[in-house]
Amino acid sequence: MNRRKFVKSTCSLATGISLLHIPELFSAPQVVPLSLSSKLRLQKIDTIPRLFCIAYISPDTPGQENQEHLAAKYPLIIVPQDTRNSFVKWRNRVRELNPDIIMLAYQMVIEETTSPGPGHDKVREALNPWCMYDNCDIPVIGKENKRRRLIDPRVTEWQDKFLDACNITLSSYDYDGLFLDQCDIFNIANPRNDVKNEMRAALQSTLLKLRSRIQNHIIIGNTRRSWAGLNGELNEANANTIEKELMPFPHHNKPVIELVQTLSRNLDKNLILSEMSTAHRYGAFYGAATDYQHILWLDEFEEIVNNTHRVT
Repeated sequence: MNRRKFVKSTCSLATGISLLHIPELFSAPQVVPLSLSSKLRLQKIDTIPRLFCIAYISPDTPGQENQEHLAAKYPLIIVPQDTRNSFVKWRNRVRELNPDIIMLAYQMVIEETTSPGPGHDKVREALNPWCMYDNCDIPVIGKENKRRRLIDPRVTEWQDKFLDACNITLSSYDYDGLFLDQCDIFNIANPRNDVKNEMRAALQSTLLKLRSRIQNHIIIGNTRRSWAGLNGELNEANANTIEKELMPFPHHNKPVIELVQTLSRNLDKNLILSEMSTAHRYGAFYGAATDYQHILWLDEFEEIVNNTHRVT
């Protein structure tokens, strides 16, 4: 399904009430305010260079250390929510080098995760949030040595834990927002389309509740679909779909922040420059990497920063 048509197909429940106009979604939300420093950073977002970095770095792991100076070159960065001392010190150092950097915390959505962090710990408190087939099998994804169960967003307990998790994550550090990984319903979640549509409706409802709680933070989803209430999505670059995925979506929150990511294991520079050009033509932030544990910085990125690429 074309991601730009998604809300049209899922914004009505079986009762015929629009998901975008359910009163209880907005009743007495537990609002998490932006810090003053974050407000000042986000005031500049329309004028910063359109580059970003995914930095899933473990600072104490050999081969991943001493990358703070590269991370700080980026205007926007996605980082682990881990609260161990080495991770906090790493984030602090990046912020010291670039006080204006916009920092988004990683939060898993629809998959089981073992990633450390206070938000993930809260979600793990849910007793039985899993998708389940009619024969009681639970769908899993991933390699044989790392199977991960899928979450059913219709489960009320999961919804409550997830919303609390996002609050807890944002309160654990001076983040500017969240990066919601695997923010989608996979085909393997259930063989029945009507059930998958119910799951999508429940996930959309939960995301709108999240927006009502964190009204001014940045929220980016990792998905090819567009979700109401988010500022935008991460588009994992594909030359055949990137332009279609960057078309305007009216239910995004302002500022609209679309991300385009190229993962080039062999460092195909021509591919990177081509996809960066397309991303910037549509006003999206662009990032490139060979993997997410090592930060890539090209001379062309330096030129963009020096020229202060602006979106009008």
